[in-house]
Amino acid sequence: MSGIWNPLTDMPNVEGKVVVVTGGTAGIGTSTVKYLALRGAKVYFTARSRSKAENTIDSLTSEFPQIGREQLDWLPVDLANLQTVRAGLAELKARETMVDILINNAGIASSTTEKAGPGWEWHMAVNHVGHFVFTNGILPLLKKAANQEGSDVRIVTLSSNVNYAMLPQNFEFTFESTSFLTTPVPYYPWQWRYLVRHIFYVDMIRYAVSKLANLLFAQELQRLMDEQGLPILSISVHPGGVDSEGCKDIGNAVFSLVRSTFLTPDQGAITTLFAATAEKVRQNPETFKGKYLEPYGKVVTPHPVSKNQKQVKGMWDNTTLEVNKHLAKAGLEPLQNW
Repeated sequence: MSGIWNPLTDMPNVEGKVVVVTGGTAGIGTSTVKYLALRGAKVYFTARSRSKAENTIDSLTSEFPQIGREQLDWLPVDLANLQTVRAGLAELKARETMVDILINNAGIASSTTEKAGPGWEWHMAVNHVGHFVFTNGILPLLKKAANQEGSDVRIVTLSSNVNYAMLPQNFEFTFESTSFLTTPVPYYPWQWRYLVRHIFYVDMIRYAVSKLANLLFAQELQRLMDEQGLPILSISVHPGGVDSEGCKDIGNAVFSLVRSTFLTPDQGAITTLFAATAEKVRQNPETFKGKYLEPYGKVVTPHPVSKNQKQVKGMWDNTTLEVNKHLAKAGLEPLQNW
């Protein structure tokens, strides 16, 4: 990794910091947890399975004896189920009063037409809504950390370059309607219908819209933090094409040829870790806050819809409206003020 920001040598010491990572039992998530723990952080990661979570802790502490078991813990969270999101948040708040870094890493790419409980499209429910609610719940802990002297609080949300690579510049998004959660893809671009879909087994257009929602979320969250005068940085990142377990079932033989050029999970974690910890980011907040980064820490212009304030506000307001409806039906407290 010559010439590239290296988490082993370039990441500052994060001893004493509390970090939360969603989806820590595989791929980029595990690599992210590993490097943060190696640099001294206390890391909580979410998982749907106790056995996978415990295996992850056992594997990391066995392979890297310098990581103490007390540095790693897990939260039982299924991002498609908001009851478990709230339960996981309650567990975290019972153990910690402050969080320094939140990394919204978990995500899915699928061919399923299955809907999440409230009828939300599956990618949108897991990739976008689950993180929207999870971040909202952790925000008081992040704000408390941000009010400490010398704080360096960051929220990193994983997006993807499919936000512009798969979605034409003139794509007609529906973020201004609550229907974007149930039907995020009003139509499929001709490039997908006639060419690209033959390479993939998963629906990359639905995936792309959900990852664009992640990017818009990070951008709007930064605006709200700035509005409140809070020194919290919100950044979205594309980790790069990463050869993780999830990649194996994404596409056919043509895709497999491309996959041979992909990054390892350790390499895929670099941009996330750069955004979450690099001194360069803190020293140049105006360059990075609210921005979208690609490997390895380069600020890149995302899909032009990110400049459409009606669509961005629509995404935020309609997500809030629909989430609060669902939370009320489930007998849960509404979202907190951001």
